[in-house]
Amino acid sequence: MIGRKKEFKFVRDGFSNKGNLRCAITLSPYGAGKSLFLDEVKSSLASSEKKSLIIAPLSTNCTDLNSLLSSMVRDISLGSELPSLEIGKFARFFGSKINHILEPLKSDINNSNAHQELADTFVQGLEETLIHCSVNLNQVIPVIVLDDIDKLNDSLLDWLSGVFNQTIRDSLLFTNCRFLFSAEKISDRLESFLAKFGFANPAQVPLPLFNADQCKELAQISGYEISDGEAYRLESGGNPLKMLNILKKPTTVIPKEENVMSNTQKKDLPNFSEFSEKELNYLLFASYPSRINRYNLEFFCSPRDAAFCFNWLKREKQLVQVQPDGDLLLSEDFRSQMREFHKQEEPTEAEKMATTGTIIDAFTAIFPDPNFHWIPINLQVFDSFTKNLCKKLFGETEYSEIASFIDNSEGIFNGASKQFSLDDDVKLVTQRFIEIGGGAPKDGLVEKAKMEWAKYQEASVEKRSKLEQEKVNLEEEAFDAEKQIISLDELKKQLVESYNNPPRTKSKKEFSFSTSISLIVLGLATIGGSLFIDSLGSYHAACGLALTLFGFFWPNVESKKEVMQTAGSSPRLAIETQQRSLSHRMNGLVSRVSSIRSNLENLNSDLEGLDQGMNSPYISE
Repeated sequence: MIGRKKEFKFVRDGFSNKGNLRCAITLSPYGAGKSLFLDEVKSSLASSEKKSLIIAPLSTNCTDLNSLLSSMVRDISLGSELPSLEIGKFARFFGSKINHILEPLKSDINNSNAHQELADTFVQGLEETLIHCSVNLNQVIPVIVLDDIDKLNDSLLDWLSGVFNQTIRDSLLFTNCRFLFSAEKISDRLESFLAKFGFANPAQVPLPLFNADQCKELAQISGYEISDGEAYRLESGGNPLKMLNILKKPTTVIPKEENVMSNTQKKDLPNFSEFSEKELNYLLFASYPSRINRYNLEFFCSPRDAAFCFNWLKREKQLVQVQPDGDLLLSEDFRSQMREFHKQEEPTEAEKMATTGTIIDAFTAIFPDPNFHWIPINLQVFDSFTKNLCKKLFGETEYSEIASFIDNSEGIFNGASKQFSLDDDVKLVTQRFIEIGGGAPKDGLVEKAKMEWAKYQEASVEKRSKLEQEKVNLEEEAFDAEKQIISLDELKKQLVESYNNPPRTKSKKEFSFSTSISLIVLGLATIGGSLFIDSLGSYHAACGLALTLFGFFWPNVESKKEVMQTAGSSPRLAIETQQRSLSHRMNGLVSRVSSIRSNLENLNSDLEGLDQGMNSPYISE
C-alpha cells in the first residue's frame, strides 16, 4: 500500500459498521495497483468487522454467468462472528446447482426465469444459512467487490445491474450492503451501469501514481536496491507495473542477496532472463503441479501469492495454455528447467515440493473438482460406511452431495449397493493429500461413527430376529399356496376328463301296472262257469277270481338305459365356467407365490447385508 494510505483509510472507514459510504469506485490506469488496493480493503474489513460478509469474485476471469456466480460463491470472506463452516456448505450446495439452473439458458440466452432463479437461489441461500445459524441479518455488513468492472461484458453488467440488483435490494440481508468497484476510467458504458445500479454519483477514489521516493520504496520491497528513484519515476511515469518491468532488467539494478534467485542464477537460465525475481518465484510455484489453479498453488505459497501468480500466468500466453475448465498448463520446457534448477540449488526443498506436487496431481486426477474434495477427505476415515450412516453424520445438504458423489464415482468405491468403502489406493492418495495440508475430516467424526456402529450392532440383532421370523412365515405361506395350486390344477384336469370320457351306466328296470281286458273277461267267465256248470267247482272259481285280479293289476317291466348328453350348449358351458373360475384362483395364487418369493429374496438380501455390515465395522480399532 505504498502511497495510498489516505485512499485506503477513506474506503475502509466508510465501509465500516459506523461508516456512511455506500458505493466507491477506484480509478487508475492499468498497472497502478487497483487489484492490490481492493485486496487490502477486503482483508482489513474481514479482520476488523466481525460481521462483515464480503463477496469478491475474480471478475477479470468471468466471461459468463456460470464463471461469475461460481466465483461469487467461492470467493466469500467473512468476519469472525459469521459461520464460515456453514457458508462453506452453502457454497458447495450452490455450486452443485448452478449448472442445473443454467440449463434453460443454453437454448434461450435471454430466459428471464433462469436469470431470476440464479439471483434468488444465491441471495435466499445466504439468508437461510445465516438465519439457521441464529445470525441477525440486520447486523451483517455485506460488501460486494467487483474489480475491473469496465472489463465485464454487457450481458454480465446487465444481469448485475438488473435482476441481481433488484434481488439484493428486496433482501433483508443486503439492507446495509456496500459496493466497491474498480476501473481504469469512467466511460459512458460504466456511467450507464452505475446509474442502473442506483449510484449516479459514486465516490470516486483515484489512485495516485508514485513519486520518486515511492518508486524507490517499491524497488526495495520487490528485492532491489536503486539509488535514483526519480530516474525510475520518469522512466515508468510512476506506474507500479511499469516500474516492476523496468526492475526486471538485470543491467539496471542490483538484486538483494536474500532473494530466492540471484542474477547469477538467472544467467544459468537464459530462458528466464526477462522475468523479475517475483515472477521467477511464481514460475517455481507453478512448475510443480501438473494443472495450475489457485487452489493447487496455495500448497506452495500463500493464498494471496497464489492469486497473484495465477492471474499473472494467465496473461503470459507464451508460458501457459488455458484449459476449458480454466486451469493452466505450464510450458513443459519452463517447467522442467525450473524444477531442475531448484533441485540443484535447494535439493531438500525441491524434493519436498516435488512430493507435494505428485500427491496433488494424483489426488486431483481422481477428484478434479475442488468443491467436492471434502467428501473423500471425510469418507477416508471409514473402513466401511453406508449412505444411511452418512445421513446421520452429516447435514441434509452434505448428505445429498455425498450420495450423488457416490453414485457418480465409478471405480472409486468398493462394495455393493448398501455397504461401501473407499478403494485402498484412492484412500492412500487421499490420506497423503491430507498430510500435505489438503484438509481434515469433520471434528468428532470418528467418535460419532463409533457410537453409530454400537447402535447399529444392537439394532441389527433385533432386526435379524424379526427378519428370520418373517422369512419363516412367508415360506409357510408360499408352501400352502403351492399346495392349493396343485390341488386346483388336478380338479381342472378331472373336469375335462369327465366331460370327454363320461362313465358307462347299467340299464334300469321300471315297473308299472295296467289293465288287461282279456284277463278280466276270462276271469269273470271262469267264475260264472263255476256257478252254473256242475263240472266246474270252487277251484275254477278261485282261478277265475285270480285272473280277474291280474286283469285289473297287470304288471309291466321296462328296461331303460341312462343317456349322457355329449353335445349341446349347457354341459360344455358349465364346465368352461368352472374352469375359468379355477384358473382365476390359480393365477391369484401364482401371483401371490411370486410376490412371496420376491419378498424372500429381499429378506435374504437384508439378512446378508446385516451379516456383512456386522462383520465390517465403520471404524477399525
